[in-house]
Amino acid sequence: MPHTAFRVVPVEVDVTASPDGTVKITCTPDSAPVAKDTKHALIAFTLNTTGYRFRANDAITLDPDDDKSDNASENFPYQSWTISDTQAALYDNNKSKKAFPYTVTVVNTTTGQEYSVDPEVNNGGGGFGTC
Repeated sequence: MPHTAFRVVPVEVDVTASPDGTVKITCTPDSAPVAKDTKHALIAFTLNTTGYRFRANDAITLDPDDDKSDNASENFPYQSWTISDTQAALYDNNKSKKAFPYTVTVVNTTTGQEYSVDPEVNNGGGGFGTC
């Protein structure tokens, strides 16, 4: 399997809360790179900040696709799943070479307040067309 090392794309998620109540979420890398010709990629998100958790459902959602000729659902045919409070994942078949914006949502474990950020997946293309 020549692409095994590229099949898992790790994304670190950190939350910073300011004294004024402002919450900032940072994803590293901000643009998750899926290498060209990688098939069946798993984008694995790890939340590093205590006091926050991923949503139980739809922690990672694809933003609406404006380019109907390159539908996001063809590249991301399944919804994300939350593995634990600090781990979530998204399957990417990497069909199209294109950047796909998505939303990461975390929940404050004390207040229940949700916070989101909108980074992107940068597909290299060359993956399978269907699952």
